[in-house]
Amino acid sequence: MSSRKGILFSFYFLALSIYSLAQAPKFKEIKGKADYPFILYLPDTSLIKEKPPIIVFLHGRSLSGTDLSLVKKYGVIDAIERGRKVPAIVIAPQVKKTESWQADKVLNVLEYVQKNYDSDLSRVYIVGMSLGGYGTLNFIGKYPEKVAAAVALCGGGNLNDACNIGKTNIWIQHGELDKAVPVAESIKIYDAVSTCNPQGQCKLTLYPKFGHGELADEFYKDTLYNWIFQFHLNAPNNYTINGLDTLRKVLIVDTVIFIKPSPNETLQPKTEQNNCYHVIKKGDTLYALSKKYKTTTAKALSAK
Repeated sequence: MSSRKGILFSFYFLALSIYSLAQAPKFKEIKGKADYPFILYLPDTSLIKEKPPIIVFLHGRSLSGTDLSLVKKYGVIDAIERGRKVPAIVIAPQVKKTESWQADKVLNVLEYVQKNYDSDLSRVYIVGMSLGGYGTLNFIGKYPEKVAAAVALCGGGNLNDACNIGKTNIWIQHGELDKAVPVAESIKIYDAVSTCNPQGQCKLTLYPKFGHGELADEFYKDTLYNWIFQFHLNAPNNYTINGLDTLRKVLIVDTVIFIKPSPNETLQPKTEQNNCYHVIKKGDTLYALSKKYKTTTAKALSAK
């Protein structure tokens, strides 16, 4: 009888081990395929109903090196290991100790994953802390058209990138007691972005009682993920794209008349006297239109 119980217990623990392995997060360490080595997380199919978005996580200086396991110390990968369900492909590259994040190399990693794993190209998000916060702002400063939303924690940015940063949705956060990276770094870049694009989606959150390390807690909260996931590069509605939902049906800006059709209405661009008629279509952005017609996004948004 005792032998039978032993067999049953052995079978039970074997089944439990198999179940635990099946439920474990799917991580891959990828080296030598892109400009940075990286950890790749592929979400369980039960978490997604369509092509998954991508989250790029850029770590801080303390996780730099050549040991990829360091990247699991805090951040999105660690949150997943602790049980958070993230319905996205997560890319967590690692930079060497003596280096800073380079936008071109981050893009190389992103494009490698996009080429080899099916994903939603309109839902790419980048989040980073400290050195990774600088890396996040540096990346969207160079490649804003690649990212639907970004979160930069206790970092800073190049003021010359402000207008580019303002083209995407960015949430900047910083602890006011931070001694490693002064809070002024986030305030300066926020002010520059807001000046360049006052109608943009740029948030600044300051925590009066937080120093530097406390900001890592944001990776374990719903707030960060709920905020980024609301944004798409191409919104489902053809006429709610990158701020165009704020345009009225017909706007006259300088010599351009912007026409926003009803969903079932078909209109063609035309010219009349000294005015140019532009029919807003899927894929249009305020920034691209302002450049094309030599006006500004601020004028378009404030037109009567």
